[in-house]
Amino acid sequence: MKNFFANPLKVSIASLTATVILYVVIIGVPLSRAFTASTFGALIQITIPILILITILGFIYSFFIKGNQKFIFLLFHFISICIISFGIYVSIALRDFAP
Repeated sequence: MKNFFANPLKVSIASLTATVILYVVIIGVPLSRAFTASTFGALIQITIPILILITILGFIYSFFIKGNQKFIFLLFHFISICIISFGIYVSIALRDFAP
């Protein structure tokens, strides 16, 4: 683990991979046949905090990448943070419209 966190490029790539996997889980579980409202609520309560922490960790580590890849990873992590923020904003804004 010490060597893993010493290389910011590896941490950033792992963070992006975990972020994509969590996005697929969040989108894929409601599409399955075993979907219920309580399942989705528990899924959101578990995955969103993990997704936020992983994305922020990868964003911070992206600043320490040397070379031309720095901008690309910063951009990907920033887009992910924007998607999470927009999703939270929409869920709060539309909370009163749900039946």
